[in-house]
Amino acid sequence: MNNRPGKFNAESPQFMRFPVRIIPGCLLTMAMFTGLAGLCSGSAFSVAELGARAAGMGNAFIATADDGSALFYNPAGIAFQPGTHLEMDTATVVGLFRFTPSSVPTGQVIPPNGYSFAIKPHFIPLASMSFTKQLPKKFTFGFGLFTPFGLSANSTNFNDSDPNLTKVPSRFAGTRVRLESYWFQPTLAYKVSDNLSVAIAPTYVHTHLELEESILNPLDPQGALKFGITAAPTVFPGVPVNAAAAIIARLLPEGRSRIAGTANSPALSAGLLWKNAIGKTSIGLMFRSPVVNHLSGKASFAFGNQPYTLEQYVGPSFLPNAFPNQAITGSFPTPATYGIGFSNSQFKHITFAADVRMQDYKKFKSVPLNFPINKTLPGDENLGLDPTKILNFNFRESWTVSVGAEKPINETTTVRLGYMFDYSPVPDQSVGPLFPDANRNSLTLGATQKRGNLDLTFFYEAMFFENRVTNVAANNYQYTNGDYSNFVHVFGFAMRFDATEFSIRKKH
Repeated sequence: MNNRPGKFNAESPQFMRFPVRIIPGCLLTMAMFTGLAGLCSGSAFSVAELGARAAGMGNAFIATADDGSALFYNPAGIAFQPGTHLEMDTATVVGLFRFTPSSVPTGQVIPPNGYSFAIKPHFIPLASMSFTKQLPKKFTFGFGLFTPFGLSANSTNFNDSDPNLTKVPSRFAGTRVRLESYWFQPTLAYKVSDNLSVAIAPTYVHTHLELEESILNPLDPQGALKFGITAAPTVFPGVPVNAAAAIIARLLPEGRSRIAGTANSPALSAGLLWKNAIGKTSIGLMFRSPVVNHLSGKASFAFGNQPYTLEQYVGPSFLPNAFPNQAITGSFPTPATYGIGFSNSQFKHITFAADVRMQDYKKFKSVPLNFPINKTLPGDENLGLDPTKILNFNFRESWTVSVGAEKPINETTTVRLGYMFDYSPVPDQSVGPLFPDANRNSLTLGATQKRGNLDLTFFYEAMFFENRVTNVAANNYQYTNGDYSNFVHVFGFAMRFDATEFSIRKKH
């Protein structure tokens, strides 16, 4: 079995040695380019701001789709983009998340401003890249790299040796999460007629998930109490099981677990775009398929360096044997996305746009994690985990409504405004340190400055979360009920280069 775990935090050598399956070199290079996915920048763990121009219009871009970010918003839009173009969009997410619990363990004092669900570093970069090239016979090819799903949150504000009453009380529901889903999307669009195009994009998806949480909660019927019942005959033979379990639960040290895994999966995106040149009206449809990410990775457990009372009776190898580090498998679904958009530019050269998008988060009901070692030792009374652990979330459908407008000021400058309402798919039972989510209202603005063959675009988004108060009786032992107050700043910048002239020169 394993050696005794030591202190378990982000700076400890043991943590840094945690074995994670190595990402192939090419994916790692791309990952460095795209940075991290956003902190709550869309419904639950969706990322909406993957185009600076679109974000400046409240992400109402399905029917406009006339730059490289069309590969994300509506891939059919690249069929109306002549020539060759390169684009890179970047954004920075700054999240301000506060949680004030409605109850805490006896003796604990809530900080005056509640607890901060912070991120480290205090901002998250995200980016996307695109390439489009018009081909003969009405075809256009595009390639995009972006992260439509991602999450990064950290409510870890304690060290293992700190007193329990100084720690975030909701830590048993999760302390840190990081999700990155990279979509590598080659796209082929076809111009059916002068005003109609379609596109299809078979996609390769690489997903990386990390999850940390405190374990052995003495109040959790499925945590320390359940483990105490399992271990009672060994620890206190002859003592009534329930009485022994209650004693064991109180005497166990608080542990922490870390799960990390990767998956490689297929996906599909598609789009349709109709443009009426006379009426200056466009209608667009887009689809992004659901993905079931079959994860494989490692699970690691640690219980600190401090001796605990029960250790003198059970020995130093008791907990490491009960919670062996091991390879795991699991599945993590991301939802399908359906969208429809409308735009019109008849009025004083102002383009007005509106989108409605639905994400089928109902598929995100649970995440099963399989522990193979536990399956091979079914009769071992000292094992602390079942062969399969189910993380239940029971999400619902998410709806997003976006409206925006843009107007050219002169031949080189265009300005934009937008608004977006995002209906959260997270039910009260799942609101906590991993998903401190609520309905959102976002206000956006942006502008583009043209300089020869180069377009420079920026945007800013102020994301207002509706205050959310949860009161779910089943979550009382986790101390996740309370008041969630959140706000997010998003800043973005893009460079779009028209390489058509360069391509012609190189050809000749």
